[in-house]
Amino acid sequence: MKNWKRVLQTASVAGLAAFMLSGCGNGSGNSGSDNSATGSSGKNELVVWTFTSELSTMINDYYLPAHDDLAYDIRIVEIPSDQFETKLDPILGSKDAPDVIALESAFVKKYVESGMMADLGSLGLDEAAADTYQYVKDVGTSKDGVLHALAWQAAPGGFYYRASMAEELLGIDDPAAAQAALSDYDKFYEEAKAVKEKSGGTTYMISSVQDLAKPFYGQREHGWVEDGKLVIDDSLYDLLDISRKFVEEGLTQDTEGQSEAWFAGMNSDNVFGYSLPTWGLHYWLKPNATAADNSSSTEGDWRMIQGPSSWFWGGTWIGATANSEMQEEAAQLVAYLTTDQAFLKQWAEDTGDFVSNERVVEEIKSEYQEEFLGGQNHYAEFADMVQDINAKILTEYDQTIETLFTDSCLTPYSKGEVDQETAIQNFKDAVVNAYPDVQVD
Repeated sequence: MKNWKRVLQTASVAGLAAFMLSGCGNGSGNSGSDNSATGSSGKNELVVWTFTSELSTMINDYYLPAHDDLAYDIRIVEIPSDQFETKLDPILGSKDAPDVIALESAFVKKYVESGMMADLGSLGLDEAAADTYQYVKDVGTSKDGVLHALAWQAAPGGFYYRASMAEELLGIDDPAAAQAALSDYDKFYEEAKAVKEKSGGTTYMISSVQDLAKPFYGQREHGWVEDGKLVIDDSLYDLLDISRKFVEEGLTQDTEGQSEAWFAGMNSDNVFGYSLPTWGLHYWLKPNATAADNSSSTEGDWRMIQGPSSWFWGGTWIGATANSEMQEEAAQLVAYLTTDQAFLKQWAEDTGDFVSNERVVEEIKSEYQEEFLGGQNHYAEFADMVQDINAKILTEYDQTIETLFTDSCLTPYSKGEVDQETAIQNFKDAVVNAYPDVQVD
């Protein structure tokens, strides 16, 4: 197959190595996982752990050239994402911990609330992050109001759809009309039925129930755990209902999210659209828009709208560890990568990433065009969408509990394998097993 495996980022190469190492800054190089404070050059080392090669690129291609007089080396350790937490947890809080760590949105709160991250506010980051989108700061802030992590990107989610299909099947010829037609889930469901009918059953509105689930997870009013108690947000019952209808009525291809079949729909005529965050365009949709044999391509035929709800998915936060002896140096790196306006503007222009600095976004959004989206200025759309994100629903339990809900409740219920009461109870039982200290009614 073509691109679907390689776009799963670092996690897809877990079998290649336990550690993948980028070169150190200032001319030195190291291998292995030793976190010693002194590198082979004899200088002190700032050790950075990451699960994404983006951070390596930022440091090696942007930060180091802009800081060529550093009195220390930077050693970057890339760890596959499925190993990251198991490698980090045993040493975090000890002298062996890295100085800087990258944190994915699925587990960032676990570390923000751990008591083992440095106070970035006391290191000048509160002031530096004045123009950072509030939701990005909320994610990196602990319950006691201390800023521990920041991100260079913001990740509002949208609905990416095929423009040619919208015109042929629904009579929709521009994104504004598409948004009006898909502005709530009742309309989304009705248009999904129209897509099936008008295509003769050959095209599905979405590929997977995940294309419903991710927006619903991101639009909740309540987090999974509040005051030590499991909370099932009212919107999740709506998710169960609409997912069941989509599967029973054949409105979804019913693939598994991020599976080979899910990615394959991006270069076929079987799927009308996908729910993806900002980064999904560059890491998933673009690499998979052309068939493996180059027989077909959907490049230029995609458009993006908010769809029925505002939501977000993913992103990478970075912070310094509390035991680091190089907290000021770590804070300098974090500040540059997440708040320096010149860098963020250049990064946005070079990569198309939607950055976390509102002032930078306002400066560049009017001039932005994306050829892959038929010349659409999706950057301006995201600039509006990001304002509605509520990141306060994130908790340290999210990665596990969301998976439990999907696997024990949403998937079996949507497929008609259990009734809703049983599905909910199975989910509650799974949470009790995973987190005995969480109160479950």
